[in-house]
Amino acid sequence: MQNLTSRKDKEFVSEKLNQQIRHLLFLNPLLDIRVIKNHLAMLPNQLKNDKLETIRLLTKQRMDFVNSSANNGYIKRHIRNWEREIGPVTFSDVVQLIEGRGITVMEAAPHLVVPQQIEQWLSEFLIGQPEYARKLSFCFYLHEIRKNDEQLSLPRPNLLVYGPSGVGKTYGPQKLAEIFQSPFGVVNCNNLVQEGIVGNTLTTVFTQLYMKYQEDMSSAVIIFDEFDKLFESGYYNERILNELLNIIDDNNTLSFNQSDAIYHNEKTSMKTNNMLFIFTGVFRGIEDVVRKRLGDHGIGFAHRSGCNMEGDYHQYVTDDDFAKYFHRDELTGRIQQYVYARELKEDDLVDILLHSEESPVTTFVNYFKMRYIDFSVTEDGARAIAAASIRRHLGVRGLKSLLFNILSDDMYAMNSPEIVVDKYFVDLKTA
Repeated sequence: MQNLTSRKDKEFVSEKLNQQIRHLLFLNPLLDIRVIKNHLAMLPNQLKNDKLETIRLLTKQRMDFVNSSANNGYIKRHIRNWEREIGPVTFSDVVQLIEGRGITVMEAAPHLVVPQQIEQWLSEFLIGQPEYARKLSFCFYLHEIRKNDEQLSLPRPNLLVYGPSGVGKTYGPQKLAEIFQSPFGVVNCNNLVQEGIVGNTLTTVFTQLYMKYQEDMSSAVIIFDEFDKLFESGYYNERILNELLNIIDDNNTLSFNQSDAIYHNEKTSMKTNNMLFIFTGVFRGIEDVVRKRLGDHGIGFAHRSGCNMEGDYHQYVTDDDFAKYFHRDELTGRIQQYVYARELKEDDLVDILLHSEESPVTTFVNYFKMRYIDFSVTEDGARAIAAASIRRHLGVRGLKSLLFNILSDDMYAMNSPEIVVDKYFVDLKTA
């Protein structure tokens, strides 16, 4: 039995090395496709040490390519040759291949810019939000093909995302904007004042974006964060909503300053029809609209039509419910899609801590590594951290601050060669 287990372990390690070599071969577009095929053919008979040496060489060659001045024609040709001679590639593969090269996925492999491929890549970062990842990927897909073919009339993909804080409502669009190299801006609606009042107006926000992106801003991705705050009672909110409605209208031309200098009054105009607008917020009170529509007085009670409304009310929210929430018919005509970004469960937070490429654990690993201290988080430790985050309603955003509080003494003392964060460690620090 022990020999059988040992053989399986060796096979598992060998297969992992094979996958790593295959991936590194794809990330080296300067290699001739015949050389790549020879490498792949030798893998079944290579010893572990030979594979490790191959990985070392391919990693060095990859860094040489990243730092080289080779033109992007190599990338496009490499993708075509790989697909023809070896097999299909994915959106995620191409994202890694073009990293730091100043070329977009749309330029390198336009046939891979489809909703399903974008969603597969986004789900690696937007963990625990499958419905949000699907709708957001589709919105960005539509945005890309709209801005790359302005003569063709296509549907507008504006999206409203509602749900608790710290679940990735802003993070998802930010990651996609980076990949597609789209100008990106966040408008905090809670801080807005109407035009003519000293403060953060919509004109001020768009002036600042224009100063950063210039004419490229015409295809920007704009998030109106805390959008639900504009529907709370307030003297300026109604006027700000009217200003915002003009901006997000399909046929509107936005006028704003070219500079935020006090004595510079030169204006510029820009059409907003190729901008992607995403509206985010908690939208407390939308559940009351749902209950009223269904005739319920609380979750779990059967209403008079015989339908039992059980569990999370968000599964019952419709576009019509938001129309009643807004009390603005012209607004519902400008928002095409709605999606709920759900509260993350313990398993989701554990997955983020242990497996996400942007796990907050990584920053602490780097810190302790600088001091020659081995640092790791066990699965039961990650689960204890996740449970503490949920108890305190911190969400993903609070994981880093929670880790910092747990580890602050050890970060200061640095008197141990190894730190293992397990359940006992977390319970002790959070007692």
